[in-house]
Amino acid sequence: MQLTEIGQVVASRTLTLTDNNATRLVIISIGKPQKFSDGQDYYCPYQIFGLRDEKVNWCGGIDEVQALLLALERIGIVLADTDEYKQGKLTWIGSENNNIGFPHPDSSGLLSDLRLESDIKKS
Repeated sequence: MQLTEIGQVVASRTLTLTDNNATRLVIISIGKPQKFSDGQDYYCPYQIFGLRDEKVNWCGGIDEVQALLLALERIGIVLADTDEYKQGKLTWIGSENNNIGFPHPDSSGLLSDLRLESDIKKS
């Protein structure tokens, strides 16, 4: 399925790309999960602005939640596969450790660190 529009945006996140002392924004827009035209299963559209290809992509799932979760994971994988991420030039709110705010294969330790930090703040 080829999409040309994301439709209603339900969430977005802004990352910062710093390269050669220049800074620009990378904006990720996530659309509202929708039913496939056959009436079964759902897809969640998303679009990444400011890095390479800005076409609308999507992930499918058996319901809206699964489609959304898979889209979040796919976004993380796509971002983590960029040279900008691998070179440490892509960040989310000035974070360290290559935290881009989306789950991806390199982030399992980051998720544990965030949970630990949250637990420490609660005590």
